[in-house]
Amino acid sequence: MEETLRNRLIVTGAKEIAENGIAGFSLRKIASECGISCAAPYKHFKNKDELILEIIRYIHIQWELLRDQILSIFEVDERRCLLEVCIAYIRFWITNPSYRKVLSAYNKETHTEEHSFVDIDALVLSYCQHIGDDEESTKRRTLSMKAKVYGITTMLEHGELANTEESFSLIRRILEEEL
Repeated sequence: MEETLRNRLIVTGAKEIAENGIAGFSLRKIASECGISCAAPYKHFKNKDELILEIIRYIHIQWELLRDQILSIFEVDERRCLLEVCIAYIRFWITNPSYRKVLSAYNKETHTEEHSFVDIDALVLSYCQHIGDDEESTKRRTLSMKAKVYGITTMLEHGELANTEESFSLIRRILEEEL
């Protein structure tokens, strides 16, 4: 029960940051949204900053669990690993729009560049080494994959591209062309 409340506070906190930013983040409001006393969050988190860090950690863990599952399924196929992680990355952010807003607000507040493209960088590098690309081709392929993934994600977020299976079939073909 306590772990469930802790997770509810984290999820509710993520929505709060997505809606109001870090500056507008209020433990009192989160407690109210969860139907608990304003003192109850302090049973789980030392302060507002600790909850914010736990929200960031929670988002990363959710992504890492999904990524690791994909990597374990396709571990023997570097190309397929890269392709499936890129598609999962797009779906992850579209399915969880508040997560991206949270990380963006956190980055703005802390003046950091925290994101999951490290995964894509590493997978592209591994794939390029596997197929024997030279350094220049690896840089080009990395930039192209990241630009496509990020651009497609943004287009889906803004409704410029429909979030449909037909669109994801097209997305898959576009990413496959790079590989």
